[in-house]
Amino acid sequence: MKAYSTDLRERVLRAADQGMAHKEIVKVLGVSLATIGRYLNQRREVGHVRAKAIPGRPGKKMAALQAGLADQFQQFADATLEQHAHYWEQNQGMQVSRWSVGRAIKRLGLTRKKKTLGASERNEEARRLWREEMKGADANALVVVDETGSNIGLTPLYAWAPKGQRALGSAPRNYGKNTTLVASLSRVFHGSSDDPGRLDRYAGF
Repeated sequence: MKAYSTDLRERVLRAADQGMAHKEIVKVLGVSLATIGRYLNQRREVGHVRAKAIPGRPGKKMAALQAGLADQFQQFADATLEQHAHYWEQNQGMQVSRWSVGRAIKRLGLTRKKKTLGASERNEEARRLWREEMKGADANALVVVDETGSNIGLTPLYAWAPKGQRALGSAPRNYGKNTTLVASLSRVFHGSSDDPGRLDRYAGF
């Protein structure tokens, strides 16, 4: 129901202030007795009879965004607001701005933060199956092979410095190619039997 205008409300109050009977006001201005009493109480309590603001519901576009963006952000967690607006238009056929997406994610309680990275090749199910398979393996028959690399440009990335000052350091810019080292490790000695200096652990390169 649409609220009465402020002008009509004020006319009701003027008529009541001038001593017009409430039933007469009902006939002349077309309002109910309850409405007259409500206007008088409102003026006494808050000093005016302006219509109260009616809480609005979220627009259809915002409601759809809030309902569907949660899954989209889970699927594309590192996409920008512009990219999410583009994805939404592609998948839902509804054009939205980056600002609409930003308002929607605030209502969802999502924040942008630094990612915690893990290896994309890591397959936890395959790792679990491998561990199960290796439980019955003979440790003495295993040879573990590993690889590492190095170059003369390696330097620690963090250092101590007074507050407000940079931690300065240096590293060669032209450090050439990486040097790769491949090593194997086993529990038993695989070298020559006439070498008495070896124990039961041996690293072969």
